[in-house]
Amino acid sequence: MRQPRLVVVGGGLSGLACALAGARAGADVHLYESRARDALVPGHVDIVPNMLRVLVGLGIADACVRKGFAYRRISAIGHRGLPLYSLDVPNLAGPRYPAALGMLRCDLYDALSASAREAGAVLHFGTSLLDLVATGARGVSMHFSDAATTHADLVVLATGTRDRLRERIFGGSEEGAGTSEWLYLHASRAAAIDEALHASSGTGTRAQVVPVNSTTVGVQLALRSPELEVTPAAVRTLLARFPGSVGALAEQIDPTQNITRRHVRPALLTGSWALGNVMVVGDGAHAFSPHFGQSAAQALEDAAVLGELLSQDLAPAEVARRWYGRRLPRVRAVMDITLRAARWDEAPDIDTDLLQLTRDLDEVVRQPA
Repeated sequence: MRQPRLVVVGGGLSGLACALAGARAGADVHLYESRARDALVPGHVDIVPNMLRVLVGLGIADACVRKGFAYRRISAIGHRGLPLYSLDVPNLAGPRYPAALGMLRCDLYDALSASAREAGAVLHFGTSLLDLVATGARGVSMHFSDAATTHADLVVLATGTRDRLRERIFGGSEEGAGTSEWLYLHASRAAAIDEALHASSGTGTRAQVVPVNSTTVGVQLALRSPELEVTPAAVRTLLARFPGSVGALAEQIDPTQNITRRHVRPALLTGSWALGNVMVVGDGAHAFSPHFGQSAAQALEDAAVLGELLSQDLAPAEVARRWYGRRLPRVRAVMDITLRAARWDEAPDIDTDLLQLTRDLDEVVRQPA
């Protein structure tokens, strides 16, 4: 069969991973991203075990291990500073690799971009998709902001939850519960944190901390006061309310850094994620809360399954149809677990066991997608 032409729209983690997976499967891949290359969102990524397994399959795990910080335990600390639980992270990536990693988001972007180009994908930055039209046997005709027109045998929309074209084609999403505002920042690793930490303050604020390299930890803070002015001083005050090593990070914040504020609302696309030769991946299909690191993990699993199906010489529409059939049950199972954790954040109750939720998730993702 001739080499299929795959067009990926969106240059975030999901889009880059799909471009890499498609190119490694033998497709003629073009990726289009509306932002300039240097406008990508800062922050960090918690590369949990099922995500690291995908990175191994994509051939970039070694580069990620060199750049990131390997860890093998997750610990939770209560608001009085007492340990709630501590457990080993399952190793799903094989004996050559650690169980999990923390990593700067920009380093992961660079690894995915470089590997996608090496595999033959062409990446176009600063170009927006304006419209697409299905053309029957010829696939999909696409029109871009630079007046270029191209065609694709298969189109992958990796544009997120707020893209108008995605909404026009695929409709709306069913939203779930969860904290809607999170802050992402970095702190010095002066306290030598070498594991992932989850902590609670006396006011109910949640923090997630993961080491991302030898000198830096990434911090996520659930923001309970939307009116809070996000400045290093305000964040330092907020972080200082946490007990132990998490609270000590308040003195390790660089006051000149940019603090990212993200609105996060879990959502699942209500209709099919694959219509003919067009499919939607990542947050556009399934937006997760930050719990358990599954937002990025499930986006990369989308790419892994896409690459596997493209390597089977199936018709493009059949690739999309089978991909949706594979992904929906898995995503629903993971979404159910993460939503239960998000609801507990909003209104803690004695019927929710966070440690058991962690174990339940481990069982769901233990097998590859």
